[in-house]
Amino acid sequence: MYNANGNARTLLGAIDQVSFAMDELRLYLDTHPENGEALAEYVALRKKREALLEEYRMNVGPIPSYSAGGRNGWNWVEGPWPWEKEA
Repeated sequence: MYNANGNARTLLGAIDQVSFAMDELRLYLDTHPENGEALAEYVALRKKREALLEEYRMNVGPIPSYSAGGRNGWNWVEGPWPWEKEA
């Protein structure tokens, strides 16, 4: 399993944390759309999340099914399923 700079579980935890912060900011921006500071923070978090997702995808595999695929085949079924424990 992935252990270059941590493990897949740690990386998923970081993705969850950034996603949660984005959800909270999105709710805030629904009622405060003119807050430039909050919008800038949302954009920064989105970039961080995209980088984390790419790191996960490159080292472990795709998370959402929309990220699956590739040049030579369907890769959604490669690697362990979320409920499978690390070996």
